[in-house]
Amino acid sequence: MPRPAGDGRWRVTVTVRVKGRSFARLLLPLAMTFMGRRARGAFSTALDDAAKQWNDQIPELVRKDMEQLPLELVESLFATDEQRTSPSLGT
Repeated sequence: MPRPAGDGRWRVTVTVRVKGRSFARLLLPLAMTFMGRRARGAFSTALDDAAKQWNDQIPELVRKDMEQLPLELVESLFATDEQRTSPSLGT
């Protein structure tokens, strides 16, 4: 659940509900006691990376001509892997 934090950033709370009858379900609370901090750190890093990519890419997209965006989207959908990594496409 995202919400603004006091310093201009966002605070995200994630709740996980585990269901099932496996014996592993009984061990999960114990494992999360020891691994919880690492999982939170990995999740936080992933969110920070996603935010950085968003901040790097969105301003450029907003400045583009609205008629050009659908054309670029279609081109990117049908591009090969080699074309996607080509410097001529701006990646």
